[in-house]
Amino acid sequence: MEQPKPSTILLILAVFACVAMYVLGAGLGAQDRSSKGANPMSKQERERWRERFVKPRPVAEEDLKTTGCVLSEGTVRVARGLACRVDIAKSGARVRTVNVEPLSGSQVDVRLEPKGGPAVPATLEGLGERRGLDVPEAGATLSLTCTRGVGSTAECPVKLR
Repeated sequence: MEQPKPSTILLILAVFACVAMYVLGAGLGAQDRSSKGANPMSKQERERWRERFVKPRPVAEEDLKTTGCVLSEGTVRVARGLACRVDIAKSGARVRTVNVEPLSGSQVDVRLEPKGGPAVPATLEGLGERRGLDVPEAGATLSLTCTRGVGSTAECPVKLR
């Protein structure tokens, strides 16, 4: 009988080693020694990491330029039926957040159009509560239209944070 080639013997040993490692790995990996798969981090610690790495930073007030309305201390006053345009400048951060919050029970229609790149505009009609919108690095244009104002002047105060 003829002796097998050394390469054949090495191939058989390699296959045997792979099978043995799989059986041992699956058997040892199936034993869960942790406390029922619980996350070792506390809820506060997870929130802190999420804010640090996942949550985008807010848009700075100096990055906001308005047309058709006045921006004062982060609040824009939009006259009823008129549109206010807010240009959000380019930034070094990949993504930032602008929080749009109509104040005193007013409602606004919001349209966020990202500048440059393949991004889809966001449209919110009749917004009466705080909403965060993501702004890409290239900046965006935010259009606000007052649909339900408050007071005798019928204007919509909107806080941009």
